[in-house]
Amino acid sequence: MAATPHYTRPTRSHSGSSRDDVLNEPDWAITHSHRIGFRDRDDRHPAYTHTGDDWDPEKEREFLAQAKEEAEELSKKLGEHDLINVRDYMNKQEDYHLRLPRKHPQGWRYVLHTTEDFIKYQQDWPVNVKKRQQLEEHEKNQKEHENDKRTPQKEHEWRRGRGENETHNEAHATDQQYHGDHSEGRGKDQGNGPQDKLSPQELSLLRLLQSESNYMKTLKENDGNAKPPGDLPKQQEISINEDDQFTPDNWIPRSSHLIRLTGKHPLNGEPQLQALYGAGLITPNSLHYVRNHGPVPHLLWETHQLDIEGGRLVLSMDDIARNYETINIAVAMACDGNRRKELNMIRRSKGFNWGAGAISCAFWKGPLLRDVLLTAGIQRPDPLHEKRPRWVHFEGADNLREAKYATSIPLAYVMDSENDVILAYEMNNVRLPPDHGYPVRLIVPGYIGGRCIKWLQRIWVSDKENDSHFHIWDNRVLPSFIRDKDSEFSHIMFHHPSTACNEQNLNSIIVKPGHGEEIPLSDVNGNRTYRIAGIAYDGGGHEVQRVEVSLDGGKTWLYCVRKFPEYPVRHGNKFWTWLHWYVDVALPHLVRAESIIVRMMNNCWYIVRPEILDNEGNCSVLFFRHPCEPGTGAGGWMQPSTENRIESIKHEAASPQKQFTREEIEKHNKENDCWIVINGKVYDATSVLDWHPGGKAPIMTHAGRAHPDTTDDFESIHDDYAEQKLSECVLGVVTEKTIGFIKKQAEDAAKEKANSSNENLQTIFNRHQWNVVRFREKEQLSEDTRRYTFVLPAYTKKLGLGTCQHLQLGFHFSDRLVVRPYTPTRPVFEKEEDGTFDLVVKTYAPDQSQPGGTMSNILDCLRPGEEVEVKGPSGEIRYIGQGKFMIDDKGYHFHNLISRILRAKDQGMEEDKTNLKVISANKSEDDILLRDELDRFAEEDPDQFKITHILSNPNNNWRGEKGHVSKDILQQYAFGPEKENLALLCGPPAMIQKAVLPALREIGYKEDENLHSSPGRLNLDVISINLLLTLEILQYLNAGKTKTLIDPHHAQTISLSNAITIATKEDIQLLKRLVLGLRGELPNEQTTQSTKDGEEDISTILHRAQHILGGKTDNEVEHPVGRRDDRDTARALTVGEDFLGQYP
Repeated sequence: MAATPHYTRPTRSHSGSSRDDVLNEPDWAITHSHRIGFRDRDDRHPAYTHTGDDWDPEKEREFLAQAKEEAEELSKKLGEHDLINVRDYMNKQEDYHLRLPRKHPQGWRYVLHTTEDFIKYQQDWPVNVKKRQQLEEHEKNQKEHENDKRTPQKEHEWRRGRGENETHNEAHATDQQYHGDHSEGRGKDQGNGPQDKLSPQELSLLRLLQSESNYMKTLKENDGNAKPPGDLPKQQEISINEDDQFTPDNWIPRSSHLIRLTGKHPLNGEPQLQALYGAGLITPNSLHYVRNHGPVPHLLWETHQLDIEGGRLVLSMDDIARNYETINIAVAMACDGNRRKELNMIRRSKGFNWGAGAISCAFWKGPLLRDVLLTAGIQRPDPLHEKRPRWVHFEGADNLREAKYATSIPLAYVMDSENDVILAYEMNNVRLPPDHGYPVRLIVPGYIGGRCIKWLQRIWVSDKENDSHFHIWDNRVLPSFIRDKDSEFSHIMFHHPSTACNEQNLNSIIVKPGHGEEIPLSDVNGNRTYRIAGIAYDGGGHEVQRVEVSLDGGKTWLYCVRKFPEYPVRHGNKFWTWLHWYVDVALPHLVRAESIIVRMMNNCWYIVRPEILDNEGNCSVLFFRHPCEPGTGAGGWMQPSTENRIESIKHEAASPQKQFTREEIEKHNKENDCWIVINGKVYDATSVLDWHPGGKAPIMTHAGRAHPDTTDDFESIHDDYAEQKLSECVLGVVTEKTIGFIKKQAEDAAKEKANSSNENLQTIFNRHQWNVVRFREKEQLSEDTRRYTFVLPAYTKKLGLGTCQHLQLGFHFSDRLVVRPYTPTRPVFEKEEDGTFDLVVKTYAPDQSQPGGTMSNILDCLRPGEEVEVKGPSGEIRYIGQGKFMIDDKGYHFHNLISRILRAKDQGMEEDKTNLKVISANKSEDDILLRDELDRFAEEDPDQFKITHILSNPNNNWRGEKGHVSKDILQQYAFGPEKENLALLCGPPAMIQKAVLPALREIGYKEDENLHSSPGRLNLDVISINLLLTLEILQYLNAGKTKTLIDPHHAQTISLSNAITIATKEDIQLLKRLVLGLRGELPNEQTTQSTKDGEEDISTILHRAQHILGGKTDNEVEHPVGRRDDRDTARALTVGEDFLGQYP
């Protein structure tokens, strides 16, 4: 299937951020990192809450049968389009790993095979049906104005228009043919020894030849029962990297030592060369390179089946593991794109920037595919009677945008037992890691990795080579004039049988000296030598017979010693492994070298260049540079070619100069409105999502984000044609302050990476890794509130959460990790650390009209022993004691905090005399969590702690405050805005932005000084509820005189269109008059006309509206009838007109 034309339809009608917005944008490079209303490092909005929530064989058979029955029941409900909530999935989808842990790789995670988006928004819940109808009407109106009839330019047409017409070069005319370490000297003999007679090269050669000759005589043959060395790391990675948390691979533990080459998703990574070489001749699983085309399928040993010949033979994983004789052999596997970045530096290709580390060597265990095919009735080809070759086809279970990943190899090759083609289910004597094909993959020794299908699902035989998408359009070596995928030339050559890559190519790489390595010149003397070392491999089972190194640009060559893994030989002459090589040279000779070159017969030279320079300590050193660094690394002696530099200049050409603030960019983070920022430019990528070769996930990870990762991810994989398509989507540029914010993020990330080795291993927390905790038990506190107890892993001793900080709780869905922030109610003090922690959570149960809260229902359905993910600590506000806070690592003194303050003396600590006032707003008494503890604190310390409960929907017996939090309430029950006081906020987004912030500003609080967002579901302490200044929605425009247009208890799901259903006629009448007044269209006599029942006049209402929507204090806002602030007026008009425009 050839590439299809790709449409881009950016929404260029956006005018950019207003001049006032640009001028008033905060300086992100110096302000704190948790600004209310903006996405933080964890992709959350600080202060916002409510954002979504030894085995008996007979028993095993019963368990599997019951699990299958429940899965079929769930599937039936889906097929019948019944409404399904998260509790249905939790109860019907079995956690096999909990019952059968030995059949899964270490670090395995349970994943709900659905998405939160499907449960909440894709099903026909009544609330969704109404939203959908409104959206369809809106899209219908929009399409009437869009009639884009452009025919997109195909890539080969685009290149031809640029003069890249290499097929018409005269050479292609029709009448012509198409053509280490450094150490003390090893030779200390005095007098007339060899060192006095031979040159440095000859002396090294003499030693090496003798050593290698003795070694080669000791090589042993592998009978298929060898094992990897016992010193391989036993502990595999068990943490989830934060790079994967919002991708479909959110459940896979991965090594932090892999260099990611294609952004966050899908994973394509290689280890650093030094780590790869240092790990030895057998590569640990965590350092094996990874090549993925899309999400890793979440397959289960217990249910996965391998179909052979269309159902002629169907094997379970237990069948494969038990019914066939197995072999366990070491196999070197490489990507055919290894070292591609060296080529991309000369001319950008469609392949991404592999360094030299896309090669690994591991033990693979499983039965010969030949034996399995024989049991399916497939016989070895008979060349005397079969005139056409037959092919074995393989297909994986991964669901990719283009097609399933499939390929084929000759049947004759598979049926030859000496080729050792394996159905592998173990890697280095453990179950396959997910990235390497769990539960079963194909291993074809001597072939490229692209033929070794992972997650193998189907095998069949035919007399034709595979013609699937990836077999045709991937793993090909093409003539240099083929640069597109949609011309006639490319179609022929991609289908040409001779362009397919099968056997691995000969290759050799220098590892030592490493890139950036230094040798002090003061260490150089005639008695010291340096060991140059590296890696070499070949395909087809061929022995690498010779490796040579040159120090003089290829004029002379030094012979290198080879070292193979143990038992490297199969069938007398097959070498499926790689080898390490080395050569010792005198240091003075190395200093004089113009370069270090390695070659292996005819493979591409790998060149390391030395140079003499002064390091940071002003010491003269010999410094080494490799050709280039993998991915987007900028190091290396190779520089972009003139052609590549010209292309970069073209794509840096003028773009619209409309400016966009960070606030504006963050609004566009959905599939139907997707903006991304690359190299300081803003692009509308919405129209790209449907045809993007990597699917939607890699783009949506960056939607609405102003951060450096987007640029790194894009530049790591895209060629000049992709950059051309991107340029069609440009909208403008980011503001200078947003550029500063992006740079600061990059600097902070670099510092954190440098300090990551100092993480406290005694606590479970790592800011960049997710770890599992086990659920122990739950206690019911009220009808809908539970206390959940979790157990920390054995390798951790304590939770280690700072006061005012919170943890993030995650649960795996098929598209992403669903995350919610919580603050544990225990432990608060170090003395309470016992390897467990508690969370108090209210369950928002589903009903006939809505699916309920996600995480709260998951927690309520957990069974003892099941796992959830945690990460942290999150929240940049930490309470130290005695009124002192650390905010972004800077010290502040404020009044605040509850349990940490009031219980300090009971814990044997210095008494904390900080005073606290809490305003806790809820709908009813049942919604007040831990009310007894709060009231007890107030009774025991009435002078130090005061709490005010306000209920919006109380019963008749309630004697406390009623209604919603207002400016008057704040002035009566909260501290004033003095410098030594601090206000911390948390609550639903609409409440914070539309009500709390404006009210507190009006009182006199100033953001960034004494007004901050509190962490997550604020809890400041042991109390896991929305406490301090959790305020009800201030009346929408009239500051307390109209009925509220937004339900404060469901503010996170209420939009203007939803508010229509609860607005009264009086609300609409008043809103219309407000809009007219803001437009200046209200007759003068009406501006002083009082509203009914003696309420405030329109002028005062307008004044208040500007307070709320413009965020100004009394001193800053002019009387609206006199001189109004245009910015405030525009904001108020936008909200009002949007609402009225949707009202029937």
